[in-house]
Amino acid sequence: MSVIIPTYNVQAYIGQALQSALDQTVQDLEVIVIDDASTDETVEIIKTFKDPRIHLSVSQKNSGPSYSRNLAIQQATGEWIALLDGDDWWENQRLAKMLEVAEEHQADLVADDIKNYTEGEKNPWNSTYLEKWDFPLRRWIISAVDVIQYDLGPLKPLIRRDFLVRKGLNYREEITYGEDFVLLLECLLSGANMVIFPEPLYIRRAWANSLTAHRVRSTECLIELTETLITKYKSQDGLQAKHLPEVIQALESRLKQQTDSYLYHQLTEPFKDGNALQAARQMVGLMLRKPRSVAVMAGKVPSILDYRVLRHFRRP
Repeated sequence: MSVIIPTYNVQAYIGQALQSALDQTVQDLEVIVIDDASTDETVEIIKTFKDPRIHLSVSQKNSGPSYSRNLAIQQATGEWIALLDGDDWWENQRLAKMLEVAEEHQADLVADDIKNYTEGEKNPWNSTYLEKWDFPLRRWIISAVDVIQYDLGPLKPLIRRDFLVRKGLNYREEITYGEDFVLLLECLLSGANMVIFPEPLYIRRAWANSLTAHRVRSTECLIELTETLITKYKSQDGLQAKHLPEVIQALESRLKQQTDSYLYHQLTEPFKDGNALQAARQMVGLMLRKPRSVAVMAGKVPSILDYRVLRHFRRP
């Protein structure tokens, strides 16, 4: 088992991430850490761990997470690749349970659910990732269309290293946001057998400086990525062509959802700065310029009420 951890300026969190990998009930593993030219104490903290299973490489220049993951995959020797971001952590039986599922289903990829943890909030735990997307948890086998429809890119599956090598697949280093989604989609289009089991054993941390926290910018990145994929697959032919019409249709539906989401975040983000009057003026201006934003906001009201108000009454 090869655990891959790309790091960049995560001094507050890397210790917990590393320890969660070392504490797995599966002990036969290597932990490959690629630091992407951190400017804080991340590397020094990693070096305090004396476990011989940790292999650290430090890049001389910042090249992005896809570069770091590809470099780690090249160094990996394990049968399986396990992905862990430097600011996240695992439950200690995660790898053992996932390997059991992989063996049962003869899978090339196996993923679990994700617990979401929001740094700095009074009540940091919210619904799991698959619950948020209303994923049918009784399902196991995953298709390329499922990856798009349920936005499964954020999942962190175990991947058979041999599958990536045989298919010539790696992370697209030109992509700065959504690279996990693209690799997962390309694995499925290349014939991977992927299964999901619903137990949330991966804990994902959202923190103030992450791109995920900046909704407008991250949604812009996703829109650009989806448009690129649609263009690519519309021009593609060959053995995979029979899968592409459904994939393209799902991507076009995803693009519409992302465009609506972009309008919504443009409407709501100004309120987070604390100047309600100025934010209200910006909202009215956007609604006048883009009338569809009115319908988008109206459609979001039920989910806003559910998340901000009703969920508090459902707590035990």
